[in-house]
Amino acid sequence: MWSAINTALTGCFDLLLWPFAWAPVWLQLAVMAVPATAVMLVVFRFCSNQAALETAKDKIKAYLLELWLYRDDLRVSLLAQGRLVLWNLRYLGHLLVPITVASVPIVLMLVQVEARYRWRSLDPGESVILAVQVEGERPSALDVALEVPEGLTRETPALRVDSRGEVSWRLRADAPGAYQIGVRVGGSTLSKRAVVDGKAARLSPERRRADDPRTLLYPLERPIPVGIPVRVVTLAYPAARGEFLELSSAGWIFAGISFVLAFVFRGTFGVTF
Repeated sequence: MWSAINTALTGCFDLLLWPFAWAPVWLQLAVMAVPATAVMLVVFRFCSNQAALETAKDKIKAYLLELWLYRDDLRVSLLAQGRLVLWNLRYLGHLLVPITVASVPIVLMLVQVEARYRWRSLDPGESVILAVQVEGERPSALDVALEVPEGLTRETPALRVDSRGEVSWRLRADAPGAYQIGVRVGGSTLSKRAVVDGKAARLSPERRRADDPRTLLYPLERPIPVGIPVRVVTLAYPAARGEFLELSSAGWIFAGISFVLAFVFRGTFGVTF
């Protein structure tokens, strides 16, 4: 199921961004924000009580005005403050359902943004850690091997950490290109894509097993089949841009543009919030 969702969303955004492949990142983010804005406004239109929201907003304005007009009357001011708090809570309560419903598709769109703009590929000469987390047996008891294509070099032997169920290697990028690194665990084999050109690119630092819901966070590579005793393969790509609260600057720009567009076009959709 997770793979199908990722495949559908990735295909939709690939098609949406195809005419803008030449454009700077901020313009591509603005293009991606358009469907996010439409989803938010449609959800608010049909999943919120618009009349109740209008009433709550009017009451909040009225009690703010009352506070200003009767600021010298302690009794009236205290009553107005209490009613203001009450109507603010009611207003937030009316927002709870549409925000909850809208958060699901918005988060999935945000995942697409992060996958496309958060990381950069490796520079020639740069080193990176590739880690494999196995399931069941200890890594020291498993036959685990790495097949490194020409263009990459394995700099260290396998480091096996039984307490974490992990095997890792340090690799060096030698030449530009897109490579498939082979990983053999017992009798099973899988691959991990590695890109070398030093540019921001559509990248997936993790490849998780198909039964792990977290595979939704890494939509650009197919998940690991369930029968393979590997939970996740990680290639630690460097960040392409700054991060704040676990979200890249591209994600914050996308969110900001989406909210601005939602505010501008709320009247077109007949929405108040």
